[in-house]
Amino acid sequence: MRKRLLVYLGCALIVGGALALGWYGYVRLDMIRLQREASRVLDGQKKRNSEPLNARSLPPTLVIVPPRSGAPIGRIEIPRLHISVMVLEGTAPKILRVAAGHIEGTALPGVSGNIGIAAHRDTFFRPLRAARPQDLILITTSYGIFRYVVDAVDIVNPTDVQVLDPTTNPRLTLVTCYPFTYVGAAPKRFVVHAREQL
Repeated sequence: MRKRLLVYLGCALIVGGALALGWYGYVRLDMIRLQREASRVLDGQKKRNSEPLNARSLPPTLVIVPPRSGAPIGRIEIPRLHISVMVLEGTAPKILRVAAGHIEGTALPGVSGNIGIAAHRDTFFRPLRAARPQDLILITTSYGIFRYVVDAVDIVNPTDVQVLDPTTNPRLTLVTCYPFTYVGAAPKRFVVHAREQL
């Protein structure tokens, strides 16, 4: 009887491991597919514009329409940290599973204010733990490239949402869970503050 239980337990562990690996493979492939698709959409939008605009040459009459949930906003890159990831509108779990998410209610690139972008600490924003002042951050959109420089790194409670408060100057706030090695729902948030590079 005991031997039979051990056989069943062994089979259950093998099946469970195979299912977990299959799920991981599915999520990983979905993430790669969506990153490529969003990048292709962004590149197509940029081609449709007659010429790429520089952030400081945006016409004063440019109207940036808030995108629908899940639509590509652009690509965020932090060259020193080797981060390059597409940013989609929204922070729903299905969006953060495959991309970085633009936090609803915060400014969009090209508009004065505080842009909020979030991503998981165990996927796209894992290298963010090495962020430091003076790191360059680029956000490429269909209507221009916007450059930011890190000026501070903070660790806050999840309830400290004032880090996303509107500002009069162009700012960028990156948010992920903290500590980076924590298993489960992390108790803190790791926040990177950046200002537009002039």
